[in-house]
Amino acid sequence: MKHTTHNLIALLAAALLLYSCGSSKKLVSDEPAAHYLPSLPQSEINIPVKIYMKPLLTMMDSGTAKQFTNDKWPDYTQSGCDFRYKYRFIRSPFSFSCVNNKVSISFRGQYQIAGSKSVCAFDKQVSPWVGGSCGFGNEPLRRVDVSIGSFLELLPNHSFKTTTRLEQNKALDKCEVTILQTDITEQILDSIEASINTYAVAFDNFVKAINNHTMLKQWRSEGARVFPFSKYGYININPIQFRMGRMNIYKDTLIFSVGYTGSPKFASDSSSLINKKALSPLQTTAVSNGISTYLDAVYQYSFLNKLLNDSLQNKPFDVEGRTFVIKDVTIGGTNAGKLSIDISFTGNRKGVLHLSGTPQLDTVSQVLTMPDIDFSIDTKDILVNMGKGLFRKKILKTLKDQTVFDIAALLERNKTVIQARLNQQVNAWMQTTGTIGSIKLVGLLPQREYIQVQAFINGTLQVIAKPPANLVKAF
Repeated sequence: MKHTTHNLIALLAAALLLYSCGSSKKLVSDEPAAHYLPSLPQSEINIPVKIYMKPLLTMMDSGTAKQFTNDKWPDYTQSGCDFRYKYRFIRSPFSFSCVNNKVSISFRGQYQIAGSKSVCAFDKQVSPWVGGSCGFGNEPLRRVDVSIGSFLELLPNHSFKTTTRLEQNKALDKCEVTILQTDITEQILDSIEASINTYAVAFDNFVKAINNHTMLKQWRSEGARVFPFSKYGYININPIQFRMGRMNIYKDTLIFSVGYTGSPKFASDSSSLINKKALSPLQTTAVSNGISTYLDAVYQYSFLNKLLNDSLQNKPFDVEGRTFVIKDVTIGGTNAGKLSIDISFTGNRKGVLHLSGTPQLDTVSQVLTMPDIDFSIDTKDILVNMGKGLFRKKILKTLKDQTVFDIAALLERNKTVIQARLNQQVNAWMQTTGTIGSIKLVGLLPQREYIQVQAFINGTLQVIAKPPANLVKAF
């Protein structure tokens, strides 16, 4: 029975830790007022992000025409009585680069152009066409190198701004037409520049429109939001600052880092986390790697009891050949820092085990002790009642001033499992990788309505994404 009690105590202590532990019965009267543990230092979370861009870049390239012609190609387009023209422009595949938020798109263009002039009177042609061309017949197509630059800015209000312009428009070959041996290279370059400038303005306006996307508008307007955290309650990250490092493309991968400074809080009651804080500003700055975060969790006992019973109710435990089945677990506390645990069990023996005491956390050794632990058993089992006295003496002698729960050992045993949660597939095209450096409890406070647990975690986390091309289309 001594081992049974040890196992149950360890089991409940583990549940307190893993679920970040407020309906309890009052253990003493004239309690002091409820209070909270001291505020924690700010948390720092910095996450490198790698996005495999080849599908998106391929989509951008394939989504832009590779050949441009006049509307009646290969015939002439007549723009007036006295002039007609035709042209064809072929581009090479795009070459993309990004260095410190500066995106460059380069390509080589090849073109051929022909034009004819005549004399008109009263809008009627009175002379034959006299034409000239370059790039037709045995002549090679004329070449031109084009480069477009776009600088991306992330503004403090979490919106985007691009400044896009033509950076290079270099003719590699001259275009001389037979009409008076005229060199029209500059006129063609001016035409290319005008077309690209029109595209650049359209692209910058497109980015402005993205800022009005429903998802981004919602993100900017809702401020410090409360999110459900699986079945374990709710979280408000309480951001003070968001950071984003400059973006660079290495081979086919876009690399940048995002960072956050704030005071994350967990609770079983979402309303207790709601505040009116506006969304913290976004800064474009260098972001180091690594997680160094303090977590503050406040849970009502009613929520905690449901959480524990969902996990432990009707679960059998074998101890020295005897089977015990937990039927109900009820945890409560007092404003004096005492904790009570009632465990109803059946099996080889049945009854209710009552445990109470004041948990004390050694934050250095990561050991949770309960020097004033006390217990009682309510049971109709004759054998248990006969041995209560001896059982009580042995239990108290074993537990008083002894370790109730070795947190460090538990975490070490479960480190692989915990770390696996950092290394998982988020969805079909995104995954996370990471490591746990250390996890420590830094505060534990039972009160009458709730229990407060504070923890410190450091480690690393990275996001790797391989988005499909249709994701951009959907956006």
